[in-house]
Amino acid sequence: MSRRFEVILVIASLLASATGTASMVTFRKGQDLDLVASANPGTPGGSDTDRTAMVERARGKRVQADAVASASATCDGCRGTAAAVQVVYVNKAKKPTADNLANAWSSCSNCRATSVSVQVIVIRPGTTLAARNRAFAVNAACSGCTSAAVAVQFVVVTSKHRAFSRQGRQQLEALANELQAQLSSRTKADRLAAAKSTPASSGIDALVRKELKPVSVTPKVTIETG
Repeated sequence: MSRRFEVILVIASLLASATGTASMVTFRKGQDLDLVASANPGTPGGSDTDRTAMVERARGKRVQADAVASASATCDGCRGTAAAVQVVYVNKAKKPTADNLANAWSSCSNCRATSVSVQVIVIRPGTTLAARNRAFAVNAACSGCTSAAVAVQFVVVTSKHRAFSRQGRQQLEALANELQAQLSSRTKADRLAAAKSTPASSGIDALVRKELKPVSVTPKVTIETG
């Protein structure tokens, strides 16, 4: 794992909140675009949920976009759920990079951690994008614990300056939250089957095509369960 992502994961753990759900949609312009959703309950029987969405316009000649959804459960009977949605429109950069990571781990008794990260990178024809899409789910020294992580990445090529509508952005976030919810209360076998056959994944594909009218779409889905 790169040093940059190690730093982002440390920040994610430090930003943990026990207050419930945090959801936002904002716009930024820049070159280094980082988005982190982090859920880490701290009391037995408690829960923490972080749902974060961001739409970003990258106007620089060098662009690096990183999205991370990180959930942990390290207290008995607790639940951590994280969902991140990042949309990046790349305008000028010819060789941008994008990294999408969903990470979940459990170390306790009867606890659960679930993370979903959805990243959509919109580029113009002639742009060469270096993209990675990863998911990790680990259970360690625990009893009756589960973990699930799903990373969904779409690289979209458009010939015009197309963008998601406000309704489209809301639907994208809703689909990510739906996917996270479907993974939260299943056995390992059922969670894996649900992730592969969930309507949310196909729904995202249909939404991208409807909203952005792409020249081409490259989807990647990485699923890990513990």
